[in-house]
Amino acid sequence: MCCRVAQGSAKDKAKKKVKAKGQTPDVAPRLNLAPTQDALVAVHESGDTQLEAMRWGLIPPWAKDKSIGAKLANARAETIDEKPSFRKPFQRRRCLLPVDGYYEWESRPSGKQPVYYTMHEGDLFCLAGLWETWTAPEQVTEPELPGLELGQAEPETLRTFTVITTTPNRLAKRVHDRMPVIIHPDDYDLWLSPESQATELKPLLRSYNAEPMREHYVTPRMNNPRFEAPECVQPIAL
Repeated sequence: MCCRVAQGSAKDKAKKKVKAKGQTPDVAPRLNLAPTQDALVAVHESGDTQLEAMRWGLIPPWAKDKSIGAKLANARAETIDEKPSFRKPFQRRRCLLPVDGYYEWESRPSGKQPVYYTMHEGDLFCLAGLWETWTAPEQVTEPELPGLELGQAEPETLRTFTVITTTPNRLAKRVHDRMPVIIHPDDYDLWLSPESQATELKPLLRSYNAEPMREHYVTPRMNNPRFEAPECVQPIAL
């Protein structure tokens, strides 16, 4: 699982990390970003890498309503080209989620203790993801005034994404049996390009080298996705 990340750095830093072109969407930075919330996501569009605002939790185009997105916050690397929800976006709609770090939870006698994973130099890194565009089914609206005809509501359209997970490296496996796929900067273009083939992409869906990564315990207050403060990423001693 990977259902909480920190995306608190300045947007210009994320733009530089993925070498994005064009304007950057106005998305609020979060140190406790959770599914159903908006994030900055890098995609390949119009021949360039661009940053877009997307909602975390992939909603397939065939979904009848958006509630399914909460269940599709993650996609397993091992079956990504088999599952109906992920097969097509894996072929053409891949994305990167620039983050400062991500969280997992360690089971302790006192309860679930959050652990924060980051890079030792404090640099941004990018998680592999897939994205989709979902348009809500058309709905008939009641007329605002008596005597008027029923009308068609403007359909809601959302861009959504999921984070891909894989087997953990030696650092992450102490806490959890999964970790998000971290894409090396040298492979950003390969991952994002709609022309890349599965034979080139599948080898990227492996656990990241543990050497440059670090972990530390953080406040249990961030267990609540509504809690948002610098305290979310600050080390604590147990």
